[in-house]
Amino acid sequence: MSPADGSAAFPMEESRLRPLDIRHVVIQPAIAHPSSANGLHNVVRSLIAEQRAMGDDARLCLFSDDPGALTGIPADCPAQRFPLGGPRLSGRSLTIAEATLDRLLEGAGPDTVVHIHGAVKPLFAALARGLHRRGVAYGVTLHGQCSHIYDIAGRVRRRLPAAWLRVFDGPAFARARFVHAITEEEAAIVRRAAPTTAVRLLPNTAWSARHGALPAPIPRAAPYNGRPTFGYCARYEIEHKGVDLLIDGFAAYRRAGGRGVLELAGSGPARTELERRANAHGLGTHIRIHGPIFGAEKTAMMAGWHYFALTSRFDVMPTGCLEAALSGLPLIVTRETGLVPYVEGHGAGFGVSALTAEAVADALMRAERTGPGAWQSMAANAHRMVVAIGDWGRIAGRLRAAAYGRPS
Repeated sequence: MSPADGSAAFPMEESRLRPLDIRHVVIQPAIAHPSSANGLHNVVRSLIAEQRAMGDDARLCLFSDDPGALTGIPADCPAQRFPLGGPRLSGRSLTIAEATLDRLLEGAGPDTVVHIHGAVKPLFAALARGLHRRGVAYGVTLHGQCSHIYDIAGRVRRRLPAAWLRVFDGPAFARARFVHAITEEEAAIVRRAAPTTAVRLLPNTAWSARHGALPAPIPRAAPYNGRPTFGYCARYEIEHKGVDLLIDGFAAYRRAGGRGVLELAGSGPARTELERRANAHGLGTHIRIHGPIFGAEKTAMMAGWHYFALTSRFDVMPTGCLEAALSGLPLIVTRETGLVPYVEGHGAGFGVSALTAEAVADALMRAERTGPGAWQSMAANAHRMVVAIGDWGRIAGRLRAAAYGRPS
């Protein structure tokens, strides 16, 4: 599949197949952010909406130590909450209680498929074993879970989790009806752990054809006098999202003569730490760090940006970037996001060549030096890129076919 040519936008018609009972499982031991601020949750809810429109009984099943703590689940998304309930070590759940698994599978039948999102250790392997013992079909979407274990070049980051992946998760992948990988690198990791796995390579996206006309890009003016506004809107998870790299890289860019400003919005307690980091660099009014922003306020803020920046270490095809690009914002992203081939193939922004402040500063400076006409073309290309990737209905249709065990 070429990410640049739109070949992910597959025509797919599965409406003639019998309806499925699809239980989308998200294992999230600790709740730190609302559902609306969680990209994985947004993907799951999008799939559920599409599958329900196809006639399936699809729902969200949240497993957590404190499932009642999660807020922000829309009323139109059927959801069930389950306590993990198993034994714990150092405050961490080691498995899922049999009674909890029985509750998950109440009313299950031959058309039931459990779709597990994220291979959270050690709970994923325990859940997969329990489903296999009960003869219940399951599929898996990794959502970048392996990026903590292997880097973008396939080198091992963490040896013990890599061994766990081979010994415990690998057999669970092999028994799955499908394993959904979002990038080629993720697919290669799965095949490395379990060569016989039925891997389905499908991207994320940010729009649905069910809503009628394509979303239009937001009109915005080119950077005035070469002074761009770089924006970040995601959870304040510093290491995972690489927010430290973004601030340090922005500071290096300013020291090198860059004239732009950086605006951040996000949720989580790390905001204070980010403010301290910005102050240590002496960035003053050149950086603005906000709390969580949603809806019309978020749209208005992003309308004043010229680039959306995500220097993540571990995210894989994050939907926040895709939503920003769909609105007409060129992207500045790390290779680890899996978006650089799309961005470079469509001329929709800039890739960050390494996980260093210097590489971030270089990308920001290249963005600043883009002239108004080239920037306008880049903004239009960002919108076209996400349209070319395809809509959630087509992706959900491919996963639905995989859930039947059909080629997809």
